[in-house]
Amino acid sequence: MSNRFEKSHYVFLESARRRKWAITYLVTLTSLSTLVFSYVENHSLFDAFYWTITVLSTVGFGDITPHTMIGKLLFIFDAISGITTYVYLITSWQASVIEARLERKLWKLAETESSVRSSKELTN
Repeated sequence: MSNRFEKSHYVFLESARRRKWAITYLVTLTSLSTLVFSYVENHSLFDAFYWTITVLSTVGFGDITPHTMIGKLLFIFDAISGITTYVYLITSWQASVIEARLERKLWKLAETESSVRSSKELTN
């Protein structure tokens, strides 16, 4: 039983570690994009942060738009990075949930099989 728990615990920690790196990447990307957009497009930090969040989340209201070549390149990079990072985070979380459910079902199946074997051995 403890071996199953250790394996389950390891799988959970490994999954959390991968998500931690994706979230760290997202926070770093948001910070750097905010600073670069603010500097290049001459916007306040708050407006640049607002623009970065709308681009990364693919909402893109269009009220703040890039006018320089660097700003437009940053928009393209942020849009692609935002989509891929969100997809990765969502699928990673979903895979963890599915894996945990399957593992619980396998534990129940193994326990049921073990109890059936024990009762058969007792009757023989």
